[in-house]
Amino acid sequence: MTRTPRIVIGILLLLCLCVMLGIAFWPTPVDADGRTTLLAILDRLQAAGAPTWFDYRFVESAANVVLFIPLGALLALELPLRLWWVAPLTTTLFSIAIELGQTLLPERVATIADVYANGAGGLLGATIVLVVRLLVTGHGRPRPT
Repeated sequence: MTRTPRIVIGILLLLCLCVMLGIAFWPTPVDADGRTTLLAILDRLQAAGAPTWFDYRFVESAANVVLFIPLGALLALELPLRLWWVAPLTTTLFSIAIELGQTLLPERVATIADVYANGAGGLLGATIVLVVRLLVTGHGRPRPT
């Protein structure tokens, strides 16, 4: 990779980390102001036939997955192809550090479910980058016989 894309990826990675740390260590839950509205929307969706599993916990977990996709992808882009697996490992360790830090905030709740969701997001982002890189470089194609 040339120098310019590496710099851009590095800047995006830094911005991503700053946003994530801001969300993670905000003194109150970031959804506190919108929670009532979100619950009302979910109630209406369920009244209209949405499945019962499509609830607040599901939406919160999905948001945690989505939040960590860019981090996993950007880390995977920074790493050599053969070390792509370090990206989801790093995102999971970062999530554990965040959850441990949240135990110090009285209005925040640290959960293992968040670590699982965040790790899944990091894995998804890294896997997307892996697949694209394999397709672009031709490493994933069968060899002619």
